[in-house]
This record gives sequence, C-alpha cells and structure tokens, in this order.
Amino acid sequence: MTPAFSFMLAAFGLLAILGVPLSFTTGIAALLYFLISDQSLRTIAHQFFTSIDSFVLLAVPLFVMAGHVMAECRITDNIVNLANLLVGRMRGGLAQVNVVASMMFGGCSGSALADVAGLGSVLIPAMKKNGYSESFSAAVTVASSVQGPILPPSIPMVIFASVAQVSTGALLVGGAVPGILLGLAQMFVVWIIARKRGYRSSAGRYATREIVAICRSAIPALLMPVILMGGILSGIFTPTEAASVAVGYALLLGFLLYRNLSLSALVRIGARVARDSAAIFFLIGTAGIFGWILAVAQLPQEAAEWIRGASVDPLMILLLINVLLLVWGMFMDAAPALLILGPVLTPIATAAGVDPVHFGVIMVFNLMIGLMTPPYGLCLFASTAITSKETGIGAISREVLPFLAISIAVLMLITLVPELVLFLPRMAGLI
Repeated sequence: MTPAFSFMLAAFGLLAILGVPLSFTTGIAALLYFLISDQSLRTIAHQFFTSIDSFVLLAVPLFVMAGHVMAECRITDNIVNLANLLVGRMRGGLAQVNVVASMMFGGCSGSALADVAGLGSVLIPAMKKNGYSESFSAAVTVASSVQGPILPPSIPMVIFASVAQVSTGALLVGGAVPGILLGLAQMFVVWIIARKRGYRSSAGRYATREIVAICRSAIPALLMPVILMGGILSGIFTPTEAASVAVGYALLLGFLLYRNLSLSALVRIGARVARDSAAIFFLIGTAGIFGWILAVAQLPQEAAEWIRGASVDPLMILLLINVLLLVWGMFMDAAPALLILGPVLTPIATAAGVDPVHFGVIMVFNLMIGLMTPPYGLCLFASTAITSKETGIGAISREVLPFLAISIAVLMLITLVPELVLFLPRMAGLI
C-alpha cells in the first residue's frame, strides 16, 4: 500500500466522519491521491466521464422522472383504496394496507423516500385516527418503504449493474421475488403485533359498484411494473428502453386518464429530475475515480486471489459480506455504498463461486435495510417530518425492530436459497 493510497483512505474516513457529503468525500480523497502520487491529473476528468458514459445509466434519469410523474398524478389515494379493498379486512387492517400499498407504490416509483412521503402523509394520520400508536404507524411506513427499490423498477439495481457489469434486466427481474417475500413477511409481523395489541380490521363490505370504481382508478397505474416486467422478459425492449416506456406510460396516465397533470407541473418535474439526476451522476463520477484508484492498487484482485487460495466456503463469504453491508448501511446511503463497495466486493463474491446477479440482489436488499436503521436511516428520518414532535425517532426505532428482524431473516433466506433470485431471470433467458 503506497503512502498516497494510505493518505487517500485516511482523508476519506476523516471527511466521512465530519459529515461531508459522500460525493465530495470521494472526490476530495481521490484528488489528494493524485496530488501526492505521480498519476496525471488528466486521469481525473477522463475517469469521471468514463464512469457516467454508459447506456445502462440512461435508465436512471428516466426512472426518476417516471417516479416523479406518478407522484404528481396523486395515485397514492387510489393505491390505498385498492389495498384497503384487498387486505383491509385482515387483522391490523390499516397496517396491512400500509404494507400492501407500499408494495404497489414501489412497483410504480421505485423510491423508498417517495413511499414514505407519499403514503406516509396519508396512512400515518389515518392509522393514528383509527387507534394505532403514531410510532407504530410510522414504523410500518418506514419498514414497508424499503420494498420499493428492491422491486422493479429499481434505480439501485441499475447502478449496481453499471458498476459490476451485470445484466440490468436480470437484476431487475431477480428483485421481484425477494421484494414480494419481504412484503409478505412484513404482513406476518403486522398480524402478530395486531393480534397482541388488539388492532382490528379497517374495511367493511364493498358494493360491486365501489369495487369496480376502485379497481378502475388504481389498476392502470399498477400496470406499469407489469408492462415493464413483461417487456423485459419477452425481449420486446431492453431495461433502458423500459425506462423510456415507463416515462411515456406515466405521462399518458397523467394527461389522458387521470387528467391531473399540467404543463406547468411537468416543468417543475423536469427541474426536480435534472437536480436529482445531476446529484446521482456527480456521485457516480467521483465514485468512478475512487474505484479506479482501488483498481490501480489491485485491491479487488488481491482480495479475490486470497479467496481462491483460501478455498473459503462461498456461503461463509456471503454471510461475512452481509454482516459488513448491514453495518455499512447504518452509516451510508445505498447509492454511494454500491458505487464504492460494488467494484470491490463483486470480484470477491464471484471468485467464491457466487452468481453476480444473486450477489447484486443480496447487496441491494441488504443496503435497503439500512434505510430503516439509525443513525443514517433516511426513511427513518423522513418519517419524523410527518409525525408529531412528541413521537421521537427513538420511539419509531423501537417499533421498527420486529420489521428489521424479519427483513434480516428474508435476507438470510435469499442468501441461502439462490434460486429465489435466479429462477425468474433464468426462465426469461437473461442469464
């Protein structure tokens, strides 16, 4: 390990501890490496643009735009009504509705934070009004929101596919079963807690006319993930083209079906998409420079060689990586973690005989758990903007614990049974 490399790692750690944004942390640390070493500064610009010059990454701003358009169309109420129709009569009705609505909304937006903001603003007050504690209501919202980036469409899956050179379509399709399993597991936890605390169902009987009206308003929006999955599985379009289809379909719903999307709103959406996409691509570019330095230092290669030489059991490698990612996810958001750790850990996993698609889904799933864990859990903090001041983050964190435990259990399940991830991509001929 050269002095320049050691200094870069020390600078990275110090800046991260000081709370400097990760895009600047990686960029500044990489710049210090180039200033100390004998590498040309022109490499910085070259690697930055090489990292974002990817056809796969075109899907990122498109999926971001599709999510913003769907949110602007105010599909939240329609999804909640449909979820209430489907599971509202179960024990813990509104909490079950929260989980199922998150599963549906995640398939449209692919964003955990959008889930907390959109569904949380509707369901947390409604649950509180129906006798649920506010901390439990927020905890259900936070825990169920992490399904979004696991289910297709998923921006974290696209990012991992880019940095690890893995099939984007296989990753998107591979996340479907784990995301559904997570939702079902969370419903089971809700049922246990509801039975213990006496939470009742929330829905009565619906007239046929009401059922038809609810389905008519919600199902068109929920067809988005079906269209995307169907198109990718059938080979009609690539994952990047699927992102374009998602935007077109969202605009079609907003302008022609729901008729609540205006040109002025579209301009605001465009500004938000430009801002969000610029932040993502700046992070990808700086992380690309950082990753190039790690490659020059041959850190991934040395780790992979050590794995091959040690003949370590692949399952043990995955378990150790899971522990590392669970801890890492407590302090860092998923996108920078994928960009920094993806190029390092993927060669280690593949050297141990782990399928890269299986590993990618495990990594994204693991880092999504970090969204509900303190001290960095973004969804955990986002929920406090909806709850009252009396409900602190500590109370919400305590209520999240059962959901955290079941999420880790599902993570272990997909780790131990790779076919839960791989059978759909294999059936579709994507791997």
